[in-house]
Amino acid sequence: MSELRTKFRAAAARRVSMALLALCCAAAVGSCQGKDADRGSIATADVPDQEFSDFTTLESDSALVKWMLKAPVARVYNARRLLVTDDPRIEFFDGFGQLASILTSDKGEYNQVTHDLTALGHVVVRSVEGYVLETETLVWVEKLGEIHSEDFVKFTRGSDVLTGYGLRGDPGLRDVEIKRDVKAYLRDEDGQLREEFDKDEGSGGAR
Repeated sequence: MSELRTKFRAAAARRVSMALLALCCAAAVGSCQGKDADRGSIATADVPDQEFSDFTTLESDSALVKWMLKAPVARVYNARRLLVTDDPRIEFFDGFGQLASILTSDKGEYNQVTHDLTALGHVVVRSVEGYVLETETLVWVEKLGEIHSEDFVKFTRGSDVLTGYGLRGDPGLRDVEIKRDVKAYLRDEDGQLREEFDKDEGSGGAR
């Protein structure tokens, strides 16, 4: 009889162990599913509300176009009031409606609230005069009518080159100020370096 009770207790213990194991497995699966659901909700938040191909938009004032944005792909995120583009091309116009410069970059963002434009990655601005600005990020500040950057910039005007950090100026690149750590490389008509100088950070920027 004692042996029978022992076998019964052992069988019952095995059944309890199996039940606990099943509960643990179910909890683990539920936890994984919960994490997957969380990941799905995060991913869903990044899904655009609208997507366009061969996209074009512009900003105008008093019937004069200020800038025109073209991109092969554009995505709209309504919650963030943001439009994101791939390989954007932005044409800036002067106060007379004439083309002033063309900007290209890897990515672009348009803030639908402030109307600011942000260019990201391999940003290049070429003016109609042939001046060239290169940097990694550049912002068109709508309320100021200026372009700004806090990154390293390279500005080429003819054979002369200015480099430094931080920049503000007009999109036509006629009036550009580099804020700090400015270096200038001035060359003659033959391309020979005729002058090179550093401008101390404490003494202000360079134009």
